[in-house]
Amino acid sequence: MSMPFGMIFAIFLIIVFVVFAFMAVGGFLDIGKSADVGMFYDELQEEVNDAMRGQSSESTFRINLPKKIKQVCFANLSATITNPGSEYDAIRNYEVYEANTFLLPPEFASNMQWKMIDHIDVAKITATKNPYCVNVKDDLKIKKSFYDRKVTIA
Repeated sequence: MSMPFGMIFAIFLIIVFVVFAFMAVGGFLDIGKSADVGMFYDELQEEVNDAMRGQSSESTFRINLPKKIKQVCFANLSATITNPGSEYDAIRNYEVYEANTFLLPPEFASNMQWKMIDHIDVAKITATKNPYCVNVKDDLKIKKSFYDRKVTIA
C-alpha cells in the first residue's frame, strides 16, 4: 500500500507549481491595481489640462480606482484646516510633500497616495472644506469659467 517515491515527489511538485501559479496571478493583479492608480492621476491631469486650454469648460470625470480606495481628497495642507477628522488624519503626514490630491485610505493606493495636479485652484476648491473629499462612487465635476485662471473641481 505504499506509494513509490517518484509518485510522492510528482504530487509534491504539482502542489508547488499550483502555489506558485496563484502567487504569480496575485502579483499580476497587484500590478493592475498600481496601474489603475497611476492611470487615474494621468487621466485627471489630462482632463484638467483640456479644461485649462479652453476659455471655459465644464465636464464630468469618472473616477476609476481599485475597490479598496474610498475617497479622493483635494487639500491645501499649508492653509488652515477647516475639516479636521479622519480624512485629515489620513493625509496630514504628507504635509512635507508638494501635493494637492490624495487617495484614502492611503495604504491601498499602491505607494501613490498623493500627487500634485497642476492648474487646479486648490484655494477655491478648499474654501469651505479643507480637505475637500469626494467618494469614488461619485464623479468629479471639472469646471473653468471664462474669467478663471485655474480649474476647479467639485
